[in-house]
Amino acid sequence: MKRVAIGLAIFTVILVVGSLALYSSLGAIITKVVNSEGPKIIQAKVTLEKTDINATSGKGSMHGLIIGNPKGFETESAFKMDKIEITIDPGSLTSDIVVINEINIQAPEVTYELGGGGSNIDAIQKNVDAYVKKYSGASKSKENIAGGKGETKMVIDHVYVKGGKVNISATLMGGKSMTVDLSDIHLKDIGKKEKGATSGELAEAIISAVNKAVHKAVNPLHLDNIGDAAGKVVTGAKNVVEGTAKGVTDSVKGLFGK
Repeated sequence: MKRVAIGLAIFTVILVVGSLALYSSLGAIITKVVNSEGPKIIQAKVTLEKTDINATSGKGSMHGLIIGNPKGFETESAFKMDKIEITIDPGSLTSDIVVINEINIQAPEVTYELGGGGSNIDAIQKNVDAYVKKYSGASKSKENIAGGKGETKMVIDHVYVKGGKVNISATLMGGKSMTVDLSDIHLKDIGKKEKGATSGELAEAIISAVNKAVHKAVNPLHLDNIGDAAGKVVTGAKNVVEGTAKGVTDSVKGLFGK
């Protein structure tokens, strides 16, 4: 009986130590996942400097999150977030569904770059939608694209985005830029109805809401007219070049009586 008691005590110690190790490395795990999986979802560079999590309260913060732009855009980034406050339910970490009580994004910096083919924010939205559509069947069948295992499902109770700014960049603005306010965003119960959502599905929900807020901020400026003008300028230039080339070709042919 004594040996059994000692065995149980040792086993308990191992579990406690293992749990502490999990909690102590949780921040590093989150940072690693964001940096490795983010680019797959966004189809652009994603970097997160570090994540700090308190093991007891589940409260923490993510620092230095930068989301780059997809191919075809020239500005440095689409989103910059110096600090994101998060609260995770510690008791859910060992369950089938991890519960994130709150994500609080303060003063994010959004760069809205407009070109002839649309904006960078729209391009990111399309990339996320395509990712979710491609792997939604795989996630339902518990197959993870990275290693054949079921992806962890999550629920987010609340997402707050406050005090954001949108920096607007467009080719035909002659190097000038302008800044407008981003309206505050509050999302709740993401993934709850579905009994858990994948990281891609969560990203889709959040980016979709941000995309709508960005368009709401820039629509009064009628930037679509700039995008149309850019397309017309490119088309016009192409026609001029093609017309000139045809004229030169015809002239050369005339010299030879053809």
